[in-house]
Amino acid sequence: MGFLKFNNWTFLEPYHNTNKKSLLDNGYLHKTNYRLFLSVAAFLLFCLSIVSENFSANNQVYASNSVVSEGQQSTNIIKQYVIPSANSGPNAIISAPGNAFWFVEFTGGKIGEFFASNDTFKEFPIRENNSIPASLAIDHFGNIWFSDQKSPGSIWMYDPTTNHFTQYYTLTQKSAPLFILVDPQNDIWFTETTANRIGELVSPDYKMVEYTLPSANSGPVELAWSQNHSYIWITETIAGKIARFDVVSHSFTEFSPPPYLSISYPVGIVVDGSGNVWVSEHGGSAVVELNTTNFAFRSYPTSVPSGQFTIAAVATLAIDSQGRFWFVEHFANKVGRLDVATGQIDEFQIPGTALAYSVLNAVDSQGNFWFTEFGANAIDEFPANASSPIGATIQLPEGNNITSGKMVEANVVISNKLDVPQSVSLSTTSSFSATGFTSGNQISLNSTSINLPANGQVTVSAMITTNTSLPSGQYSFGIVAASLANSSTVGIGFISVVGQLNLGDLLASNYQLILVAIVVVLAISYFAISRRSTRSGPKKK
Repeated sequence: MGFLKFNNWTFLEPYHNTNKKSLLDNGYLHKTNYRLFLSVAAFLLFCLSIVSENFSANNQVYASNSVVSEGQQSTNIIKQYVIPSANSGPNAIISAPGNAFWFVEFTGGKIGEFFASNDTFKEFPIRENNSIPASLAIDHFGNIWFSDQKSPGSIWMYDPTTNHFTQYYTLTQKSAPLFILVDPQNDIWFTETTANRIGELVSPDYKMVEYTLPSANSGPVELAWSQNHSYIWITETIAGKIARFDVVSHSFTEFSPPPYLSISYPVGIVVDGSGNVWVSEHGGSAVVELNTTNFAFRSYPTSVPSGQFTIAAVATLAIDSQGRFWFVEHFANKVGRLDVATGQIDEFQIPGTALAYSVLNAVDSQGNFWFTEFGANAIDEFPANASSPIGATIQLPEGNNITSGKMVEANVVISNKLDVPQSVSLSTTSSFSATGFTSGNQISLNSTSINLPANGQVTVSAMITTNTSLPSGQYSFGIVAASLANSSTVGIGFISVVGQLNLGDLLASNYQLILVAIVVVLAISYFAISRRSTRSGPKKK
């Protein structure tokens, strides 16, 4: 199952053409010379374009150290609970008081409740035929709110104490409402993915208001509340941006990634304790951070699957009390956990062949991670205390200027924390490409398979080469260590590529001004020569 289905979208960079009167059209030039000068100007522009394309930036790389670790874990630690109704399509799950969990049945037209204390289910059919519940949230009174994508689109409230459903239709038709958020005032917020809006049901009477995002067809998907400000953060899946909505001024601000980093179909979004924003790439293989102090982006790449899919398709994010980020890698069929403090992503294979997918994941009061398996018709629990018995430390030289196109060597110390030997395979990932795929020319390892002795370690050399065509910016790379127990962890490091000013960049970025200057000089020269020729001509007798 894919996350959302859209028609083919094409985005074109607008071309701005200023149709100003020619500087040469000044009465001094004859038509023949005018065409001549235009031809010369066109030729000069052509030459400038060739020069600017063939001059490349002389980049330098500054390396920073990152300590990472890799783990091996048996997949039997994942507990799976099969939903009573067959083919129900569980799509989103939330944690509720009393060790209970609510979820939606996307294809079953129901919402469900699971009690972890005795492993029992309750299911509640929605009071409308062919309803399509997509996601849900719980308000301050214990009511369950969920979106219904059945046209024209609606938001429902379910009161568990009275077993009563209340429906609110969206103001815009065919809105495909998806994500639900409850703010501190108990107002209900939701995204209208195909209508390019977010909506609000204002407590206590739940009058509906809608707000249109600035970018057309941006595809708003998920929402996150900023505890430090009155902001709601939004992933714009189609536009590949992050939007911020001020609930006081009702104004939007959009944040686009820099040229060196793409955010491909961002879906999940959370805000950490420092107010920084984190999103998942469902069209790529990374979790991306937006620092809200300096608005810098940083990418944390996952491993890249082999076989049918070429991206991990990180779905939605959940954050635990330790500040770790949990997610499901849709196409890789793994549970991932990013610990920024250690610089590692631990990954654990999910049993079975049906791809796990969640529009919304949850972390319970004990820190355990809960997610839905759409294809397996189940909800799953992953323990918070899962350990990683393999460690790795990436060591990069500090303060060294590395010319782009040449190599920087990183030493990767792989250590075994178990009392028995382990076999580990090594691969690479990075933000050098939008998918995370990294060629051997970009990162090469002197060994891709190692045998770790019990409680021992092995040092591996990684040679990193940046492409001269990379734009300036901060890039991330990862060494993926995978064990035979179907687990892997990505050790992540960062390098900064700084492009130096050169003739090619200067010509490429200023060719229009240079062309105008040349035309002006030619016009003045022609005028001066014409005046001189007129004065020095034959005198009348």
